[in-house]
Amino acid sequence: MSSPSDAAPATRQPWRWIAVGVTTVAVTAAGITYASASTTAAVPNVRFTKVYYNSPGSDTRTNASLNAEYVQVTNKTSKSVDLAGWTIRDKSNHVHTLAGTLAAGKALTVHTGKGTNGKPAGHRYWQSGNYVWNNTGDTATLRTKTGATAHTCTWGKTGSVTSCPGGGPATVPPTTRPTTITPTKTLVPTTAPTTKPTTEPTTEPTVGPG
Repeated sequence: MSSPSDAAPATRQPWRWIAVGVTTVAVTAAGITYASASTTAAVPNVRFTKVYYNSPGSDTRTNASLNAEYVQVTNKTSKSVDLAGWTIRDKSNHVHTLAGTLAAGKALTVHTGKGTNGKPAGHRYWQSGNYVWNNTGDTATLRTKTGATAHTCTWGKTGSVTSCPGGGPATVPPTTRPTTITPTKTLVPTTAPTTKPTTEPTTEPTVGPG
């Protein structure tokens, strides 16, 4: 007869299958969670590319000096963007509302002082009689017509101009590809041993002469 230990592997085998199945699902679920949580760094499609916050020379508040202070917004997409209702603002919430269409790859320069919008082409004017951007540090914020932040540009107390590296979120979310996890090994359930127990001898011992 087989001892209890001989039959045990056959009884445990289904549980090994269940354990393998749970492990596989857990790995798959972990992979999906990881992929959905990963992000790609945002690169704004319509963004600040230059802020000249400290106009040359003394701050005389002449219109020429005011217009030497400006921000530049560039359309980095391959399509024209309607800027109607978009706004530019500083930390103190001085706001300028944009208008018109910005062609693909083109830049719009917004001067602080007075002037005629569109003259020259690609230039607008805040129509302010005072400076907007602080020389000692400020943040320019570009918002869409819905109020969403398209880009921000921050500078410190030194220098006169910045090209606005980095910045805020993109107006169009980037596409993230899911991460694929490739299993390195396939788990196979252990097969119960097939060796039969040794059969006891049936030959009766020889009886010696009495």
